[in-house]
Amino acid sequence: MNPPNTRRRFLGLCGAAALATFPARSFAQSAAKLDLNDPTAKALGYVENVASLKPGQESALKPGSHCGNCALYATAQEKAGHAPCGAFGGKLVAKNGWCRAYGPAA
Repeated sequence: MNPPNTRRRFLGLCGAAALATFPARSFAQSAAKLDLNDPTAKALGYVENVASLKPGQESALKPGSHCGNCALYATAQEKAGHAPCGAFGGKLVAKNGWCRAYGPAA
C-alpha cells in the first residue's frame, strides 16, 4: 500500500473515531450545512454532487467514491441526504458530494 492511501485511511479512522465520541444530539442541535464558500470546503475541493466533476478534473477521484461511502461521513446521523462530516468539523455535507479528504469506509 502506498503512503497516500495509508495516510487517508489513518485520517479517516481518526475522523470516524472522533465522530463516535460525540453524542448524536450535539450534532443535531448545532450542525449546519457546509457553505461551498467555506475556506476548508474550497481547499478540499468539496462539491455537493460528485457527478458535477468533469473527467480528469480531480486526480484523486476514484470511480464510485462519494461522501456516502467515506469514512468521515456520519452515516448513522444522515437525514434528508446530508450528514455530519469529520473533515468539516461536523458540518453537514451531501451524501452525493465529494472532496479530497475522501477515504473509503472500512
